[in-house]
Amino acid sequence: LNVAIDWDSCSGDGICAEICPVSLYDMVDTPGHPTSDKKSDPAREQDCIQCLACESNCPTAAIKITTI
Repeated sequence: LNVAIDWDSCSGDGICAEICPVSLYDMVDTPGHPTSDKKSDPAREQDCIQCLACESNCPTAAIKITTI
């Protein structure tokens, strides 16, 4: 399983961290990034249950979940 975040597209709104039922995401500081000062990090990628809530609710379509 791979949880990929496109940091160039990520707006840092944190909806993925709020909506994830298994607390997969951490919001990390990205000072100086042109789109936002925080980005989503799938810190517990191995815990993903493939519900796709984050992928379907991301306002910038920055999340892609794929099986390997």
